[in-house]
Amino acid sequence: MCRMKLVMAAAIAAVAVQLLCVHSANAAINATAEDTAPKPPIKRVSPDDAAPRTALVVQDNVAMRAAAKDSSPAQAQLWRGEALEIRGERPDHFQVYDYRRERGGFVRKTALLPLNGPAAQPDALLAALRVVRQQPGSESLGLGLAAAYVQSASATQMNGADGAEALDAMGTLAERLADRASRAQSRPDGATVAPTAAETQVAAQLDVAARYGLRFRTLEREAGAMQLCYEGDAFRRVLAMPASTSEQKARAALALTRVDCLDPVATPPQREQMDQWRADVLDKVDLRDPALATHWRNRVLMRQAGVWSSLAFIRARRATVATSTVSNVFTGSTSATASVPGQLQVDVSSAASRRALEAFARVVPAELSDDDQPSYNDAAMRGNAMRWAALPAGAPEQILGAVKLNVAAGQPGETCLTLTMNGAREGNPPLLRHCAWGLVMTASARINREGTAISIASVPADGWRELWLLRRTSQGWKVSVLPPVAAQPGLGYAEFAGWVPGGKELLVARESRAEGRYKRSYELVDLDSLETRRQAGDVTMLGAFQRWQAADWKGTSLSAR
Repeated sequence: MCRMKLVMAAAIAAVAVQLLCVHSANAAINATAEDTAPKPPIKRVSPDDAAPRTALVVQDNVAMRAAAKDSSPAQAQLWRGEALEIRGERPDHFQVYDYRRERGGFVRKTALLPLNGPAAQPDALLAALRVVRQQPGSESLGLGLAAAYVQSASATQMNGADGAEALDAMGTLAERLADRASRAQSRPDGATVAPTAAETQVAAQLDVAARYGLRFRTLEREAGAMQLCYEGDAFRRVLAMPASTSEQKARAALALTRVDCLDPVATPPQREQMDQWRADVLDKVDLRDPALATHWRNRVLMRQAGVWSSLAFIRARRATVATSTVSNVFTGSTSATASVPGQLQVDVSSAASRRALEAFARVVPAELSDDDQPSYNDAAMRGNAMRWAALPAGAPEQILGAVKLNVAAGQPGETCLTLTMNGAREGNPPLLRHCAWGLVMTASARINREGTAISIASVPADGWRELWLLRRTSQGWKVSVLPPVAAQPGLGYAEFAGWVPGGKELLVARESRAEGRYKRSYELVDLDSLETRRQAGDVTMLGAFQRWQAADWKGTSLSAR
């Protein structure tokens, strides 16, 4: 027995000596005390545990590392809103797995929001979503919270007011993220410049949004600029939900009908179909609801004015193709030969233009915010561009002089204007003939008292109205075009506002938004040179307008709003 005890003691001593040697060797290799300290074991998370299994990243540019220490190599860079599975934890790190990257690693606990217990309840998620929704730059995190709410909420909650609020927030965040991406600064042609931190953040957050199923459309604009637009699935669901409030429906309708998100290369039939759909979407908002704030009602009405003006232009353009001849005689005799489809289209265009003017008339200017002022001006320009389509033709006695103006269809889409002497024999050459592409509003024709000048409105493009001036000179009658502004056509109008006695001057009102600039002016124009002699930004500051403005212009134009 004593011999056995001696053998066991010798074996234990040998193991102790071996462990001491191993420890001494490790101490010689790793000199720091931190590396020689024992590591705490990883606490594994089993499916049956109450510990969290899912977490959202709450910071941008977070490193997922190969080990639970900051000096470990980074496996991936994470961004706000990304969802990770938690598989274990250390005192200050979570062991996670990213299914999209098919990669695991460690992330600091301060960069994650574990979704477990009370924090994973729908009410808590919705409360967090309300806070994040108000923070610009946190769109991807808000989308992650909204997706978590949709996953955890019951069918009753999703179909109720809380579900509508979550979908409304999801759509708003996606739209705001698309706007941030569209505002990225353009680079010089051919320049190689590293992306800024803000641009990198936006690109990463767009990827996060795509992981949650949100889709975006990319449209090419002027000068090669790209416009990113949210596809709008969340907003469509808000419009279809009975529990949605009128404000939520107004916000959804406005987001779905943005004019800058229309396809710029769409054909006229496609554009008409899209504009009709936009009009139907706006009609889903109950503007009679007393709970709807006035500024939201104003925004819907302004959008309706623009949409119905576009529909009026498209339908009137279709009428010019279907109509064989339309003539207007200044001396009082009127004859028109139009095909039935063309005449019906003229009636539909007139109804659309009236709806545009009615919607604009319901806007309350006193309730417009500073942010709404550009939309208000745009609605006025679009409505004013097509207002002649809604008004009846001028009475014959308003036209003076012994000339006859004939407006007839030329090639498909082309309008030809012919000026002849009243009572001239058939076959005599006309005083003037001019053909152009666009709509010629015959109801707008006005002749001055001296019989030496005629003004008439022409609409060559949607939302862009020009003023044609027919002038009698020593070389005969000539036609000149006054555009809204000397720039690429955008949005605007130039319209006749009155004749100045003497036959040398006329009053012109102009308003435009083109090439990124907005301008509204009232001008006194010389008839011979077409130069502006005096102008003012306010109609009350130009004395000629106070004395000689036409009564019908003052009563019907949206320029003097």
